[in-house]
Amino acid sequence: MRIALISPYSRGPVRGNIITVRRIARFLDSAGVATIDLAADDCSISEMQWRLAEFKPDLIHGFHARHCGAIAKQLAEQLHIPYLITITGSDLHDSLQRNHPDTVSAIVKAHVIVCFHTSDAGRLTGFFPGLRGKIVVVPQGVEPLPLDQSDSFGFDHESFVLLLPAALRPVKCVEFPIRSLSELLLRDQTLQLVIAGGVIDMDYAASIRTMLNDTPVATWLGEVPHERMGSLYGRADLVLNCSRSESMPNSLMEAMAIGRPVLAADIPGNRSLVQNGKNGWLYDGEADFRRLVVQISENEIAREEVGRHAKEYMAAHFSPQTEARNYVSLYRKLL
Repeated sequence: MRIALISPYSRGPVRGNIITVRRIARFLDSAGVATIDLAADDCSISEMQWRLAEFKPDLIHGFHARHCGAIAKQLAEQLHIPYLITITGSDLHDSLQRNHPDTVSAIVKAHVIVCFHTSDAGRLTGFFPGLRGKIVVVPQGVEPLPLDQSDSFGFDHESFVLLLPAALRPVKCVEFPIRSLSELLLRDQTLQLVIAGGVIDMDYAASIRTMLNDTPVATWLGEVPHERMGSLYGRADLVLNCSRSESMPNSLMEAMAIGRPVLAADIPGNRSLVQNGKNGWLYDGEADFRRLVVQISENEIAREEVGRHAKEYMAAHFSPQTEARNYVSLYRKLL
C-alpha cells in the first residue's frame, strides 16, 4: 500500500498534530506501508499534486478536518482514490472550525472519519448524525521518550516541580494554574510551577507574560525540543493538563508512558486516559485543583503508585504498533 498523509503543520511550536503524524508515519513504514507526508504549511496544492503524481498513492489520509480536510478531498477526487480524515481536536471542539464549510464538506464526503476515542465519536455524531456508520475509533499510540537523568533543567533538587506542557494558546488555559496557585506558590517556596511550550497565539502569549511579570510565581521555559521532553517529564513531580478541551492529548500520554503522575482537568479528552485516583487525578475547578496539588505533593507513596499504574496502562492500551496495525486494517478495508 501507498498512503499519502496530509498534515497541517511541519514546523513552528511543537503541537500534538506534528507528533501524531510523525509517529504514525514511522510505524506505518515499519509495518511495510509506503508513506509520504505532505504538510499544508510547507507545500502548495500544486506541489502536492506534482509529488503525488510521482508517488501514486492508493489512498489519502488527512489529519485535522478543518486544516487538511478540503485538501485531502480535492487531491483524492483528482486522483479518483478514497480518502479518510482523522479528527485531532480543535476541528471537533472549536465551533468555528467544526462548522466551517470546508470542514463540513470534507467530513461529509470522506469515506471514513477516525476519532481517537468513543467520547469524540459520540460528540461528532451528535453534531453530524449523517456520519453514523462512517466513524471508526483508533486510539492514539505513544512512545516512551528518552530520559537523561543529568538534564535537570536547572531546577533545585528539593523543589516540587509542577509541569504544564502546553503551547501558549487560549484552549490550553495556561493562566489557570498561575491564577489558582499564586498564593500557594508564594507561601511554599518548595513548589515550583513550570510552563513549557512555544507561542502559537501572540496576543495570548503577551497576556501570559504580563501575568508572570506581575506575579513571578512561575517559570516559562519557552519551546523545549521534543527530544528533551522525556527528561523534563522525568524531572517533574506532577504533570498538569489544564485545557478547556482535548482529544487524547499527547502530553499526558508521554508523561504517563514514563511513569509520571498527572493531574488533569476533568474533561472528556482527559477522561479517555486518566482513571481518577488510579493512574492519575482529575480536578473540577480551582478549589479542587489547589486541594489536589497540596494532597499529591505531600504523598510520595501515592505519586509512585499512580505513576506506576499510568506507565502500565499506557503500555497495555496505547501501543504505537497497535495504532499502526489498526490503520493498516482500515486502509485495507477501504481499498
